[in-house]
Amino acid sequence: MFARMWLVVVVLAAVGVSVAVSVEQKSGVDSATAKTDTTQKVKTDSPAAKDIIYASYFHGDRRCPTCMKLEAYSSEAIRSGFEKEVKDSLLVFRTVNWDREENAHYLDDYKLYTKALILSRVRGGKEVAWVNLDSIWQLVGDKDKFLKYVQTHSRAFTDTPVK
Repeated sequence: MFARMWLVVVVLAAVGVSVAVSVEQKSGVDSATAKTDTTQKVKTDSPAAKDIIYASYFHGDRRCPTCMKLEAYSSEAIRSGFEKEVKDSLLVFRTVNWDREENAHYLDDYKLYTKALILSRVRGGKEVAWVNLDSIWQLVGDKDKFLKYVQTHSRAFTDTPVK
C-alpha cells in the first residue's frame, strides 16, 4: 500500500511538472517568437544587395530547452563569426516559425521534419542555392564544436560562388 501511494505521488508530480512546462512554453511562445522572428533590414542601395545569404533557424510553436539552445548557438555563431557581413546585411540571421501560415511552405521547400538551420543564397530576389546544417543536433551538447561547425560551413557556403 505504501509503495502504491508513492507511485501515485510520483506520477502526479510528473504530470504537474509536464503541465507547468507546457503552460510555460505556450505562454512564452508568442513573446519569444515575437522577439526572435525578425529579419534584418537589407540595404537595398548596396550593389551586393542582390546576393544575400540567409541563415534561417526554423522551428514550430512547441520549443524545448534544446531547441532554444540550437537557436541561441546558431545566432551566436553567425553574429560572432561574421560581424562585418552581418553589419553590411550580406549575411542575415533570422528565425522562422513554420507554424505560422505564411511560413508553412518551408516545410516542403526544405523537406524539414525537425528544427533546422538552413543557409540560403538569394540573388536578385531568387534563391539560387541552399544547404541544411543538419549536424547541429549532434553538436548541441558541445558549444565550441557547434559554433565552429556552423561558422566553418557558413564560411564555405558564403565563399562558394554560384553561377
